[in-house]
Amino acid sequence: MPEAYGAGIVKQHRIWTEQCEAAKGIEAEFGTQQALAYLIGEKIINFLEAAEDDADFRAEIPAFVRQVKTIFERWQLVEYLEIARKTEPFDPDNYDDADEAEIERRLELSRSAAELLLVERARDWLLEGEV
Repeated sequence: MPEAYGAGIVKQHRIWTEQCEAAKGIEAEFGTQQALAYLIGEKIINFLEAAEDDADFRAEIPAFVRQVKTIFERWQLVEYLEIARKTEPFDPDNYDDADEAEIERRLELSRSAAELLLVERARDWLLEGEV
């Protein structure tokens, strides 16, 4: 059960415990790929991002990673991390204005680069530097 204080409020940096439990339910109901997308593609990436600026989150990374490794097999993590954050190519035709399209393209490049770095950090943690 997650560590709590006050009236049962979970300490934010310990939220991973609930997220791991939720992933188990998602896997049982919707399958492994959905559970991986939820826990790795969303929650662990967000957690690593928060850990960049918060020592409480950084301190929880090893425990979070250990728990993830009890939920999924190594080969499942490897396969998922190969496709994590792959997106469709940017389409400037989705914008009416060329200047707006260029601004969005640059923002998308910046977001994609930041997300790729987080995925690589997740890969390092989850696969211990091995591929």
